[in-house]
Amino acid sequence: SFDEVCIAPETIETLRRIVSLPLLYPSAFTSGVLGRESIGGILLYGPPGTGKTLLCRAAAQECGATMLYIKPSDVMDCYVGESEKLVKAIFSLARRLAPCLVFIDEVDALFGKRKEDDKKWYRNISMDGLLSPTKDKEGGVAVIGATNRPQDIDDAVLRRLPSRMMVDLPGTKEREQILKVHLRGEKLDESLNLEAIASKTDKYSGSDLKSASLKAALTAIYSHLIARSLRLGRDAVIETSDWRCELEHVEETQRF
Repeated sequence: SFDEVCIAPETIETLRRIVSLPLLYPSAFTSGVLGRESIGGILLYGPPGTGKTLLCRAAAQECGATMLYIKPSDVMDCYVGESEKLVKAIFSLARRLAPCLVFIDEVDALFGKRKEDDKKWYRNISMDGLLSPTKDKEGGVAVIGATNRPQDIDDAVLRRLPSRMMVDLPGTKEREQILKVHLRGEKLDESLNLEAIASKTDKYSGSDLKSASLKAALTAIYSHLIARSLRLGRDAVIETSDWRCELEHVEETQRF
């Protein structure tokens, strides 16, 4: 749910306004300018591992919608015409499942800027059907695209995704919340200061922090098994030293 999504509140509120409201209250969007014009799709962009997929799952859960997760390999077929059939099947299913949120990951891989010498141009054309619901005024289906490389997306596609939201690396407070979520249920040493750890992980994404949390917990269990010859159970306590070791081995997102 949104309660467990540690992302800037303004980002969550914007997504609620554009996605959740039309799916929850479709009758409110049948008159006036909202009835005449489609809101269009949404593009979430930002560094990898910052929670774009998680954000969409939370939006779908909040409004009781089914979420269809689409990645490039799901619809990019080597045979001309097959991709179009797959796309039609996906959105035929989405309309039957309405309210439905269609999440297209790595949208830049599907809708990259076209070049004259691009031998895969037909794939881009066949993928055009993926964005057709962004112009659908009947409602019931919302389309969200996600990318780490917005500069590589075709301009015509960007026009179909007029609402663009950056999902950036978490701030210090968000990082502390993320750590608390991932370490929930773990025994933590009294000296372990999550706020201090959050302040030292400036360029870490939520995915980076999850990886560090897993490794810190594993290090704690390993050291306690060796030191105390424990055989079973979770009696290990995560200490500051466990974190110091793992943070040295987790590359923050911004280094790539």
